[in-house]
Amino acid sequence: MKNLTQNTLKQASYKGNFDDRAFDIKQLDPRVLTPESETAKIFTSFFPYGHKFIYATSSDAKGKPNWLTERRYPITARRLYDDWQDPDMLIGVRFGTNTAYGVLDIDKNSPYHPHRNEDKFRGILQALEDIGLVRPLILQSSFSEGLHVYYPLPDQVSSFALACGIKACLKSHGYEIASGILEIFPNTKAFGTKENPTEFNGHRLPLQKGSYMLNDDLEKIGNDLDYFVFVWQMCQDSQDIDLLKDAIAEAKANYQPPKQSRKTDDMLKWRDDLEKEIAKGWTGKGQSNQLLYRIGKYARVFLGCADVDAIAKYITKTARAAAGFFKFSGDIHRLEKKAKDIAQWCLKHHFPWGSKKTEQNNEVDMSKSERQAERIERIRLAVSELKNTGAMPQTIRGMAQAIAKTASVSIETLYDNKELWHPEFTQSSCNASQTNDLSQETPLTDTPIESTQNSLQSTVTEKPLYEALGGSETPLRGQELPNFAKSDVTDFANPQTVTDGDHCLHQITPPELPKPPQKSNRSMWIETHGRLAPPKVETATGAIAQNAPVATANAACLQVYQPPQNHAVSVPHDPKQKEVFVINRKITSLKNRLVTNFPRIRTEAERSRLESELYQLECDRIRAIATENLQNC
Repeated sequence: MKNLTQNTLKQASYKGNFDDRAFDIKQLDPRVLTPESETAKIFTSFFPYGHKFIYATSSDAKGKPNWLTERRYPITARRLYDDWQDPDMLIGVRFGTNTAYGVLDIDKNSPYHPHRNEDKFRGILQALEDIGLVRPLILQSSFSEGLHVYYPLPDQVSSFALACGIKACLKSHGYEIASGILEIFPNTKAFGTKENPTEFNGHRLPLQKGSYMLNDDLEKIGNDLDYFVFVWQMCQDSQDIDLLKDAIAEAKANYQPPKQSRKTDDMLKWRDDLEKEIAKGWTGKGQSNQLLYRIGKYARVFLGCADVDAIAKYITKTARAAAGFFKFSGDIHRLEKKAKDIAQWCLKHHFPWGSKKTEQNNEVDMSKSERQAERIERIRLAVSELKNTGAMPQTIRGMAQAIAKTASVSIETLYDNKELWHPEFTQSSCNASQTNDLSQETPLTDTPIESTQNSLQSTVTEKPLYEALGGSETPLRGQELPNFAKSDVTDFANPQTVTDGDHCLHQITPPELPKPPQKSNRSMWIETHGRLAPPKVETATGAIAQNAPVATANAACLQVYQPPQNHAVSVPHDPKQKEVFVINRKITSLKNRLVTNFPRIRTEAERSRLESELYQLECDRIRAIATENLQNC
């Protein structure tokens, strides 16, 4: 491997020889003016970019140098070495288009400083090994005891690409890149133009006042320049330069510069507002949705959480630690579920600050058909669970509410998939199998009339109608009953011959039994009220066929439907009575909605508002009645 230092010196020497060419200022290179010492020449060759160098001759009240930038001329290698030796001066340099080293700057008060957390500091060094930066050169930067971690390279690479690679690597491992915490040199500077070029940030040279080399145990080992040059060159040969070049090229291609817009101040203010609101926590009831959503937005936008689980975990952890959560929040027991729902929303509608709207993960970008399939599966599981545990209600509305709550779907979605749970569909298969069983049974046996009548009445009147009928569809008023429910006392009044094609089958003749005294002189209810459909001949497809009157279900539920008549509501003419009347109507409407939840009350905040409105109406009614009584007196 060629020595990069020797190549740099040869290039500088070549540019100093003009031969017979015409003089051109572009051919001048300040690097040719080197110091006399060989070690000093090698040392200054490590920092070849001399334009817009920085220097400091004084410090502020806190001891921080007052850095200045010299923009008029570049610094020569000779002058750089002289200023480096001056004990009353600090000198620093910037980066050119290409560089042969990178630097990390970790302040003493940084959470990554080894005096505060050595594990995190070691974690940074291990993380950079993934991109080929294997051997660091660690120095104490100054009397402030901050650290400068140098990574000398055997070849020059793009300065901007190196900055992108180091930044992407550290951020992927969860380290924060910020001034005073962890800085990278060269930095990912903004793009400039030919008229307004931009420069990389500058850093002080090593081994000046208060700067020492450190060993692997972070102990001081002196500031000898010869030893520094030796260790620098040894670190150059230890780096995995091929892996590094691949890593920084990929990082540069994927780099997304932060948006430079006038909205930056607004974003910072938004972040401060969110932090203040989260810090205050819960101060009353009905605040959970707002606060949980703000926590989710903060995690997505300003912390850069990239998946649902990370956002939901942050929401859950932050909410439980917030003030007033356990006192005022009504979501203590369902916090994880609500946090996940909010996380899915935040992941879809918010993006990390400074990033592009990238493609969301499969969970959020799930297609409509996949989401529908997932809802259907949840409904199936909910129906099975409610049936197995015996918790399935008997009424249609009760069924719908229980299944919707268990499956976490809306009522609208549930009714769009009625075939999965509604008795009209779910009992059709049972009814078909029951019809087949009836067709294969032996002829009717002799059954006492009274027991038959009691069994029929119990079946029709005591069970829910759809369960008693067991048909594929709940009969409407005026429709006939299914065959198995057509057992009537009149079927046994006269014996009939049952035929099957040309064969004469069994003739049914019930035994003569005394009628109950209370029914001896009275006709059946169905004979008194009449049937809702005219008798018709019905031929069975099975072994039994009979011409019997069509039976109907009990009662008024099967009477011919009559549309409700609009009765005029008399409104009092007296203003006070009219006011009480109107208030009573509103109170009745609100109470019905709160009890039946129809129309649906979607949020706790809406329920609280309705309860508050109901309370106010009751107070108004009491006041109106009292006023009316006073006037009457």
